[in-house]
Amino acid sequence: MSSILVVMRRECGAYFHTPIAWIFIALQMAIMSFFFFQYSPFFIIESADMRVWFGLTPFMMMVFAPAVTMRLWSEEIRTGSTEVLLSLPVESRDLVIGKWLAAVIVLLASVAASLGIPATLGWLASSPVDWGPIIGGYIGTVLAGMMFLALGCWVSALSSNQVVSLLVGVTVGILLVLALSPDFASYVSSSQPVLARVIESLGVQSHFQAIERGVLALSDVVYFLSGTTLFLTLCVFQVELRKQ
Repeated sequence: MSSILVVMRRECGAYFHTPIAWIFIALQMAIMSFFFFQYSPFFIIESADMRVWFGLTPFMMMVFAPAVTMRLWSEEIRTGSTEVLLSLPVESRDLVIGKWLAAVIVLLASVAASLGIPATLGWLASSPVDWGPIIGGYIGTVLAGMMFLALGCWVSALSSNQVVSLLVGVTVGILLVLALSPDFASYVSSSQPVLARVIESLGVQSHFQAIERGVLALSDVVYFLSGTTLFLTLCVFQVELRKQ
């Protein structure tokens, strides 16, 4: 555990002692706030509804997470510091988890930065706030973000080029969010009902939308935690390959 914390603090320093984390958080807030206030029905019906905000979250995560994690391993590989890092008496698992946790802290900082949105809506709304969907949306954001960050860590360990890591991460994210979307599942359901069920069960949106509505089903939580575990395991495996 101590080695995980050491790695996490090292990476957090790289994020927050430089403009990296602050730029990512500011860009994410600016983009999501623009679309939220542009398309939210709040100013029409004055109801504290954040469905537009959370509806954008999976799309933002498929770009935001690879952008945050693209340097975690790619930079180490490019500079050759991976050899030094892997020669230390630290398990590969601890290195991977420590780097991933640092990225999760950036995610939590971005979530904390957005808490002013529901607070403002609750203050301005003419009707009582239904906190269930809002809390569910934030839980879904953290769970989905953890999985996408784990994906980004794995992709970063595959290449020494940060741009390549970013593009591959975004491509896999597009597959999980768009290619495996409920809309595509309904499109193929008439001809391939079994395939449609598989698509919907593997896609991010179907699981995220349930949590967003305030329904915290065990299957949705298991989906995101299993995805996180899978991608972290793949990252550990890739790091172990570099030791050989």
